Amino acid sequence: MNTSNKNPVNTSPLQAEDGNRVSLLDYGAAIQSIEVPSAQGPVNVVLGYEKAEDYLEDPFCMGSTVGRFAGRIDSGRFVLNGKTYELDRNDKTNGHCLHGGSGGFHRCFWDVDEDPNSNAVAFHLESPDGDQGFPGKMKVVTRYSVVSRMCMQVDYFAQSESDTVINLTNHAYFNLNGDLSDIGDHEVWINSEMYLPNAANMIPTGDINNVMGSAFDFRTKAKVGERLAMPSPQLELAGGFDHFFMLNKAMKYPAIAASVESPKTGIRMKLYSSRPGVQFYTGNSLRDPFPRRSGLCLEFQNAPNSPNVEGFPSPVLKAGHMWHRQLVLEFES
Repeated sequence: MNTSNKNPVNTSPLQAEDGNRVSLLDYGAAIQSIEVPSAQGPVNVVLGYEKAEDYLEDPFCMGSTVGRFAGRIDSGRFVLNGKTYELDRNDKTNGHCLHGGSGGFHRCFWDVDEDPNSNAVAFHLESPDGDQGFPGKMKVVTRYSVVSRMCMQVDYFAQSESDTVINLTNHAYFNLNGDLSDIGDHEVWINSEMYLPNAANMIPTGDINNVMGSAFDFRTKAKVGERLAMPSPQLELAGGFDHFFMLNKAMKYPAIAASVESPKTGIRMKLYSSRPGVQFYTGNSLRDPFPRRSGLCLEFQNAPNSPNVEGFPSPVLKAGHMWHRQLVLEFES
């Protein structure tokens, strides 16, 4: 795997006829932009840098494929098959492993396989045994494809030579206004009745709270800004939303898992996922050149710190097994 920041960052385009135009990067297997047709013309709904090389110094995982493990692992440590693994503790504030470590997949150059016949681009990565402290030599593929005029699909594949943990996601920041305005006017709906509250160190406490009557109730679409203004110790702790929502178990994929809508552009994004939940993040730590809360993330994944919590869906990948998860983004305007 190549983590050198001396290499040029290369772009790969995807485009549906008269539909979405997508720009992808080999660095971090990242989404640089998604242009959606609208009444006002094409609108780029993803935050990103104009210059591809600027991603080399990006501190926000902007649009990247995050792994081996998205989210936080408490104290950078977990036990698997009776053995304790010590990980890179790149979250210096709390001493956790965050988004796979300082040399995680978002910091790697991926090999590119473009398939113009299927309108798809696949990124390949080999992660050695012990990478950032994680066990098992692993092969990973992130495949982006345009499946219709206004719909794109992301498929993740992984296979390890020994037992390990896996939790890949995409870390795109969405702003359906097509600019750097505050996402407080965005209307969000999440198919979830339960969320995980965080402790002071931003690790889920292990409790599972009902969203009813709280700022976390997005079972009916609500403006993000209105929910952020509601009194909530959890929102004060995180500086906004940075919480895991457990998708309703009755939801059978490919049922819609979440949606976002911009009253300004009329663009609506519907998301379908085969994952057990979604980390909803309101860009609380964004800073120059991206204003705070100028983008929101819906990171479909397993729960943060799930290698250390028996009650959460297991992120364990057994040796030799093929892991496959899927995300579909469908746009309307």
